[in-house]
Amino acid sequence: MPPNSKLAQVPTLELLSRLVHPSVFTLIGLSLKDTVPTSVDSDGVRSDTYRTEKGHILLRNDDVRILVEGWLGDKPILRCALRDRQLDATSQSSPLTFFPNTDPACNRLPGTDFLAAELSIYSWDPATYLDGLDVEGSVGHFISDPDFYAWRDYDRDTYLSLWSQAFFLGRAPWQMARPMSVVPLFFVRQSIKLLKEIGYHRVDAVPSWYNVARFFKALNFEFTYGEHELAFEGIREGLTAFIARKSNDGKDGKKVRPLSRSQEAWLVALQNIPVEHIPDELRLPARWPVTHTNQYWVRMHLTLNEYTAPQSKVAERMLKKIAAMRDPSHCHDRIMVPNSGYCPCTDQLGASSPAATSPAATGDHEVRE
Repeated sequence: MPPNSKLAQVPTLELLSRLVHPSVFTLIGLSLKDTVPTSVDSDGVRSDTYRTEKGHILLRNDDVRILVEGWLGDKPILRCALRDRQLDATSQSSPLTFFPNTDPACNRLPGTDFLAAELSIYSWDPATYLDGLDVEGSVGHFISDPDFYAWRDYDRDTYLSLWSQAFFLGRAPWQMARPMSVVPLFFVRQSIKLLKEIGYHRVDAVPSWYNVARFFKALNFEFTYGEHELAFEGIREGLTAFIARKSNDGKDGKKVRPLSRSQEAWLVALQNIPVEHIPDELRLPARWPVTHTNQYWVRMHLTLNEYTAPQSKVAERMLKKIAAMRDPSHCHDRIMVPNSGYCPCTDQLGASSPAATSPAATGDHEVRE
């Protein structure tokens, strides 16, 4: 049985009323105070469903993750979640945690008493759904699942043809419908307030696309891992240079239209195909570091409450040793490596060595043109 997190102890009505924008309730004609939910306990998950004639909202709670889904008729309009991260970097999970977070190197928190929660938010304006979402080869399917065409069933001509259509359609990757106005921003801001109130030290987000990272960047989230921030900055600089080149191309009097946010997102998505297939004028100096082979997600976070991590005695002793090595007056504390006079680097290197291709290793000293 997963531990009962602070997040899971927040009452259902408070979660819904604080995290979901009122426009969602208005759309399906739901009044929380006047509607009695249907409640079910099954397989470690508590579910509360609020129904109206127009649609319904479902909140599920497994003591670790809170998942809220909304429908207008049979069309999904909302999917948002908050997940306590206390089980991350362990072999444990929870019924509602769909993606693995077990790798300790990629998911370990600063301390066992460190409270972090991960949020996710999707919303869809029901009046703006694209056609052909389930039809492979259609632009609707391409926009709703670009990974299918870049990673699972890649064909250069198919990808470039669909990409060029999506580029001018005004939808970002994965936007099978436009996001509902203010709903995502409201959820993130309200989640920040709630988590800070109940004592969490940090709120995390895992942006799957560059445009999502830019959304969180505007809300003062920072990258958890420095190499991901470098990739983000490289992409941003590449987009700036691309726009500057287009502006220079328009000096002959033709007006150059700036790229929209969705077009920038598609230009970044294009970098995921083999580099030799990308037209030269559309190449950027970096690609979005989305991985499909491990648990090293692109992670961003916002600090909510201060936390001082306990320092282990081993780390403390190690730092003292390193500091002593830098101090000439404490030479006796230095770590000394005995030298017998034997230098293994004079031997021929094995095939697994990084230097195995050197002339000394191969034995071939002739330079051939």
